[in-house]
Amino acid sequence: MKRINIAFFLGLMLIGFSAAAEETSIQPQTQEGVTFVTGGVGVDEQQEMKALKSEYNLRLLFSEKGTGEYLSDVKVSIKDSKGNICLDAVSDGPMLFAKLKPGRYSVTVDNNGHIMDKHVNLEAAKSASLSFAWPQQQANR
Repeated sequence: MKRINIAFFLGLMLIGFSAAAEETSIQPQTQEGVTFVTGGVGVDEQQEMKALKSEYNLRLLFSEKGTGEYLSDVKVSIKDSKGNICLDAVSDGPMLFAKLKPGRYSVTVDNNGHIMDKHVNLEAAKSASLSFAWPQQQANR
């Protein structure tokens, strides 16, 4: 009887540890004072990113035109209005969320050498979302 209880208890602990590991798969990172998260590969990570989105005022999404297929490994560079680099990272998934101070920013993204630029003005207590979609032949190179 004791062996069954111990095995049952250990099994529950393992399930609990794996569930806790899954819940924290997306970890905030900080660079140059900017906190950001990146991910969104698979349904669980997409749900996790959606749950975090209210904490970040800039949300980026990377995809392929026509198919809507999400892209990862996109290089992201965010500069302030003075040209100072605030964030220089590579996205682990199709979503990257950043917490920036209010101001004007230039966002440059690079998918396999195919570069896009967009500008965004972040106002206090407001958020902005930018989507970047590459043509299919450029996204797959």
